[in-house]
Amino acid sequence: MMRILALLALVLAPYSLLFSQGGSNYSTVGLGDLRLSSGALYDGMAGTSIAMPNDHGINTVNPALLGISPFTRLQASYRFSQHQITARDGSASQYNSGVDGLLGLFSIDTSMGLGVSFGVVPYSRTSYAVERTIGSAKDSNSVLGKSSQTGSGGVSSIHLGVSTRLMSSLYVGASANVLFGLTTHKEEVTSAVYSERLQTLRNYDFRGTLLRAGLYFQPNTSWSAGAFISSGADASYTVTRSMVGYVGTASYFDSTTSASYTTGLPLSYGVGVSFHAGRTTLGADIESADMSKVTMNVPQWATLGQFTRVSIGLSQTAAGYAPTFFDKLGYRAGLAYQRQYYQANGLDVVEYFGSFGIDFPVGSAATVDLALQGGWRGPSSGLSEYFGRFMTSISIGEVWFKRFARE
Repeated sequence: MMRILALLALVLAPYSLLFSQGGSNYSTVGLGDLRLSSGALYDGMAGTSIAMPNDHGINTVNPALLGISPFTRLQASYRFSQHQITARDGSASQYNSGVDGLLGLFSIDTSMGLGVSFGVVPYSRTSYAVERTIGSAKDSNSVLGKSSQTGSGGVSSIHLGVSTRLMSSLYVGASANVLFGLTTHKEEVTSAVYSERLQTLRNYDFRGTLLRAGLYFQPNTSWSAGAFISSGADASYTVTRSMVGYVGTASYFDSTTSASYTTGLPLSYGVGVSFHAGRTTLGADIESADMSKVTMNVPQWATLGQFTRVSIGLSQTAAGYAPTFFDKLGYRAGLAYQRQYYQANGLDVVEYFGSFGIDFPVGSAATVDLALQGGWRGPSSGLSEYFGRFMTSISIGEVWFKRFARE
């Protein structure tokens, strides 16, 4: 027992920050980094998507847009993120990558705007790594040990959406998103004095459901507007905590506890407008979510509250019968501001980024979308991050449902 107390005391001693590879260190808070949309097409417009119709994108933000596409589609996406993190006493590069969603869209009846989508997409992601050296309170040059923290996992969503057209200019849609995921937070304290290690592990097993409704209104070919609202009943999660003490490779202490809790889910809503001129569409979104009822994994230095996103996006679709190679490509660009759903030590954590995207047609109805994002996240002082993100999506489509001749 004295050995455990000695190791825990090291954690409370003064330390300086070092970093190793992992991802965004802010993803340690709450549900992690939220993933607001899916697919490189919308990432290329900085996430602008509420009123941005497209014939090959599968829109998970506003389900009313599902019936716009005439094609039945399968879409797979991949995402890579690179972070340059700077804190009080050091900086380092971190990265993470992984599959960013698998989606299918059935365009059942374009005259009715009837479309059905399904798949699995990320809702949030946790990925970080931090290493701290622990020094003596009396001698700043004396190193008593080190502490390292890592996190991985996140929350995924089983998505099912449907849309239809109520009148010539008004589409409505709804989706259900079954949330599930396992997030792991690991800390290991090593004593240079006793040559021992204390390892603690927290696993969060999360379950919940979010419902979403959307509208899309296009009175003419010049402009359109969209809106959505999303909410759900309380979610549940189970926390499993374990602590193991080691001398070399042999353990001398092992304890595991488990408990179940409930947490609120966010009430989210957003509006968007877009203006159309030939192949070019310019759009803008405002989105907000109240995360104050989320109680899972909130550290003492963090306070959860309102999330806000404002973005503008530009889209130029590929020409159907292009005279040159570059006319066959689609182009995207965007700018966004996000106020994250948490405060760090009383300071708002904000994010600014820009994006660029391009899509390559492959055959008559298949495309490869690429997107790049770059920006900055952080408070006015303390931990800050420069980041770059690369996303790619492959979308394969064909017409499955055709009108039959009527006498």
